[in-house]
Amino acid sequence: MVRNKELEKQIDAYIKGHLDDQEAQELWENLFENPEYIELLNTEIGVQSILQEDVGQPQQDDKNRHAVIHTLQNSWKWVVAVAAVVIVAVAINVLELNTEQSLNELALKDINLSENLASAPTLRSVQQQQSPSDSLLNLGFKAAISGDISGAVKFYDMIIMEHPEQPAAVQAHMNKGIIQFNDRSFEGAIASFKQVTRKAEPKAFILEKGYWYLGNAYINTDSLNQAHTAIEQVYSIEGIYYKPAIDLLKKLDEKLGNPEREYDF
Repeated sequence: MVRNKELEKQIDAYIKGHLDDQEAQELWENLFENPEYIELLNTEIGVQSILQEDVGQPQQDDKNRHAVIHTLQNSWKWVVAVAAVVIVAVAINVLELNTEQSLNELALKDINLSENLASAPTLRSVQQQQSPSDSLLNLGFKAAISGDISGAVKFYDMIIMEHPEQPAAVQAHMNKGIIQFNDRSFEGAIASFKQVTRKAEPKAFILEKGYWYLGNAYINTDSLNQAHTAIEQVYSIEGIYYKPAIDLLKKLDEKLGNPEREYDF
């Protein structure tokens, strides 16, 4: 999918309160035409809300925005769009990789925490309270982006131990793996990302993301056969990492001496 930079600018301006009523209406019309960006808007509002909780900033505007997004998500166009790949802005940069780079140059070296750590869902009904596991997930997010990495890991471990069957546990494994990856603790990261791929729902975006990070962790440990297997899973999902997965598979095929293969773009 081609990145819509103008729409991303509109979303950023809306989050910052810089759009007037007419401009906001134009944003909603654009979102109906590009429903995958509703998820981006929801994510941006969610992160902002988490950050505001500690400083006591008013949340009424966010609640109003959530209500509008909730309406959008329940429209017929949104129902049709859920079959499409969820576009996350932080993943777009991987689609611009240079295929002339070496395998090590193509592989991830670190993962931006503030852009990639999962936090709890922000859209809930009035009657639905945030679960303990979701609360811990948000506490871990706040700790991590505040620089308290060890504190964040403690929150993620608590979720994994006390709420292993909750969806937040999959996200906790993902977040822990990202932290371990950045700490160059690749064996630990591999173990965490494996848990993501085992526990994630079959069609969930986090499954693709788990295989993507797992493959990159294997590359960083020179475990190229395992890396090929993981990235092959990414390729088969045909999601947002589809093109960069092809780039990595080609380089891995060369390194492993595999027969030349044509990958569908």
